[in-house]
Amino acid sequence: MFIFVLSSGFVSLTFDLSVLMSISLPLFILFFWVLSSARVSRARWWLLPLLAGTLVSSWYATHYAVTCLDSYGQGRDINIEGKIASLPVINGMAARFDFQVSQSGLYPKKVRLSWYEPPDLQTGETWQLTVRLRQPHGFSSPGAFDYEAWALRQGIQATGYVKSGSLLDNNVTGIYRLHQVRALLRQWLYSTVSDDNKGIFSALLLGDKTAINTQQWQVFNETGTTHLMVISGLHIGLMAWLGFSLATIVGRLGGIPLRRVPLPVVKALTGMLFALFYALLAGFSVPVQRALVMTFAALLAPLLGIRASPSTLWLLALATVLAIDPLAITSNGFWYSFIAAGALLFGMVGRRERAGWPVTVFKPQWLVFALLTPLLLFNGQPVSPLSPLVNLLAIPLIGIAVVPLLLFSAILQFLLPEAAGFIIAGLDYLVTGFQFGLQWVSGLMVLIPPQQTLSWHTLILAVVGMLLLIAPATLRLRWLAPVMLMPSLFAKSIAIPPGQAEVRVLDVGQGLSVFIRTHQHLMVYDTGDRFSERLSAAESVILPALSKCGVTQIDRIMISHGDQDHSGGLPSLLARYPNVPVISGTSLPDVKQDWVKCQPGDHWEWDGVYFQVLAGGDYRRSNDASCVLKVTAGSDSLLLPGDISERVEKRLIEQGAELKSSVLVAAHHGSRFSTSADFLCAVQPGAVIFSSGFANRFGHPTAETLARAQKTGAEIFNTAADGSLSFTLGSGDIMVSAYRKTHARYWWR
Repeated sequence: MFIFVLSSGFVSLTFDLSVLMSISLPLFILFFWVLSSARVSRARWWLLPLLAGTLVSSWYATHYAVTCLDSYGQGRDINIEGKIASLPVINGMAARFDFQVSQSGLYPKKVRLSWYEPPDLQTGETWQLTVRLRQPHGFSSPGAFDYEAWALRQGIQATGYVKSGSLLDNNVTGIYRLHQVRALLRQWLYSTVSDDNKGIFSALLLGDKTAINTQQWQVFNETGTTHLMVISGLHIGLMAWLGFSLATIVGRLGGIPLRRVPLPVVKALTGMLFALFYALLAGFSVPVQRALVMTFAALLAPLLGIRASPSTLWLLALATVLAIDPLAITSNGFWYSFIAAGALLFGMVGRRERAGWPVTVFKPQWLVFALLTPLLLFNGQPVSPLSPLVNLLAIPLIGIAVVPLLLFSAILQFLLPEAAGFIIAGLDYLVTGFQFGLQWVSGLMVLIPPQQTLSWHTLILAVVGMLLLIAPATLRLRWLAPVMLMPSLFAKSIAIPPGQAEVRVLDVGQGLSVFIRTHQHLMVYDTGDRFSERLSAAESVILPALSKCGVTQIDRIMISHGDQDHSGGLPSLLARYPNVPVISGTSLPDVKQDWVKCQPGDHWEWDGVYFQVLAGGDYRRSNDASCVLKVTAGSDSLLLPGDISERVEKRLIEQGAELKSSVLVAAHHGSRFSTSADFLCAVQPGAVIFSSGFANRFGHPTAETLARAQKTGAEIFNTAADGSLSFTLGSGDIMVSAYRKTHARYWWR
C-alpha cells in the first residue's frame, strides 16, 4: 500500500498528459501479466502496487483528457439542458451554482455557472440554458491556490455564465431531493440564527461556508480553529464515535438483541450510519467523501474480520482515497487529515505509559500540533503555540455539543418546529459566546510567522524532527529532534546580490502586479483587481507570492493609476503591511492613508538599482495618467508603462525619454491602442510581457498588438498562458522563467 501511495502521487505530479495517456494501455497489459504470471511471483508483490498506482493515475488523466471542454465549445454561445446540482450561492445580484448536463455528445457533464440577476433557482430543477463556457483556469503563481486541480477533483469540466434560460421542469427527483432538504434547512438557518452565526451553522450542518465573513476566517486562522469550520475527518469521525457510543449504551441497557447480532457489529454499523447521514447532509463533497472513506476503513475492518494494525488500516485508507481521487495529493486538507490521524496513531496506539488525566486530555492536541506545525508554516499559515489549548476546549464544544444538537434540531424542525427553535436559539447564544472568546484569545495570540521559504528537504527534516519529539522515550532519540529542526528554525531566503533586482510579473488575471526586489528593499508596482467584497488579487496571489519569497516588509507601493484592475488589491495589501508609502498617478478613493502623486523626474536608488519615473499624473484620462517606471540594474532594464495609450507613448518619444529597455511589460494588457510600432522601436525590448486574463472579454492582447511585438524579434510572454514570470536584472543575461512551464501539471491547459 505504501508503494501504491508513492507511485500514484509521483506519477500525478511528474508526468504530462501525453505521457500518461500513452502508457495507460501498456501498463494495463503489464499489470495483468504480472498478476497472472507464475515466473514473477517473487517480484509481483512489490510490482503490483507500483503498477497499480501508476495505472490509476494514468487512467485518471486519460479520463480528464476525454471529458475536458474542447476549444470548439469555448467562448461561444451554446445551449445545454440539465439540472441544478448544488445549493445556489447568492452574492449580490448574481448566483453561482453547479449544473449537471443531461445531453450526450461533446458537452461537458458538470459545469459551474454564474447568473446575473437570476430568477428563483432551486436545486434539482431542470433548465435549458444558453451559456458561454471556458475551461477552468486559475492563477499560476507561487503559493496560489490550484483552482484547476480543485475543479478536476470536483468533477467540474467547465466554468461560465448564463446568458438566458427557461425552466423545463420543477419536479425534484432522486438524489436532488436531498439537496432540496439541504436548501430548506439553509433557509431555516438563515431565518432563525443571528447574522453573525448563520455562516458558522450553515458550515457545520450543510458544509456551506459561503456566509462566513473575512473577519471570522481571520479569527479562526489566528486561533488555529479553522479546521472546525471545514467538515472533515474530525467531524465525520466524531459523528461515527457518537453513533458508536449510543449503540454501546443502548446495548448495555438491553435495548439490542445481542444474541442475534453481536454488539461490536451493531456499534460499527451504527457509527457508519451516523457518519453517512452527516456526510449526505453536508453535501457529500470530495473532502467529506475522503473523510468517510477513512472512517469506514477503521470501522469495516472488525466487521470483515480483518486483523490489521492501526498503521496498516491508516495506509489502507490512504491508498483507497488515492485510488478514488489521485489528485487528492494536491489538497492541503488531504495532508492535514492523514497527518493528524497518523500523529494520533503514532503517539497514542500501543503506548503503555501511565499518566494522569491532564496528560491524557492534552496529549492528542500536542501530537497533532507538533506534526502539523511544519506543514502549516510551509503552506503560509501562521501558527500559535496556544492553539492546542484553544482546541482543547473548542473541539469538544463544537464536535460533541454544537454539531449533534444542531443535527438533532434540524431533524426536529420537520416534526416540532417550536422545540427545534428553542434548541437553535440556545445554540445561537452558545456560538456567540464561542466567537467572543475566540476574538478575545486572538488578541493574546503570539503567532509564529509562515515559513514558506522552506525547501522540501527542510520540511521533511522538520517533520522527522517532530516525529522524534513525540517518539517513545524508550527509543532515546529525542535528542536528535533539535538537530532536525535547526534548518527550518533558521531558514533564510536567498539574498539578492547588490546591483541586481529580482522581478516577478504575477499572474493576477486581467490586471497587473509586479514586485521588484533588490538586496535590501522591495517595491510593489500595481496590486491587481478586486474580484468581490471578500477576495482580491492581493489575497489570492500577491500575499502568497511575497510569503513564498520570505518577504516581511514592503518599502514602497506604486499604483500606476486608480483603475480597479491595477489598484483593487491595495487595501488588502496595506492591511497586511500598514504604513507603506504609496505613490499613484491618479486618485485612490478606497485608500484611507496619505499617498503621493508620481511626477516625471522622480528617481531613487536602492542597493545599486536605479528607479526612474518617466511620466505620470499629467493627464485627465486615468489610463494616460499612469506612472511610467523604468528600473535599471547594470546593463539591464525594465519598463513598466501602466495603461498609457499611443498618445503618451508618442509624447515620451518626442521628449527623448530614455525608453530603451531589456524587458517591456506591454501597456494596457496588449490593447490595440497601446504598444505602438514606434514605441516598440524606441524601447527595443528583448522580451515583451503581456499581463492579461485567460479568455478575457476584451480580447487582450489583440492580434495586431501581438503582431507588432513579434515583428521586433522579442520573446513574447503572456501571464494567461505562462503564469507568473520571473527574471533578474543586472545578472548580464536575462532569462525569463514561466511558472506554468517550470511547475507544469497535466491538468493545466
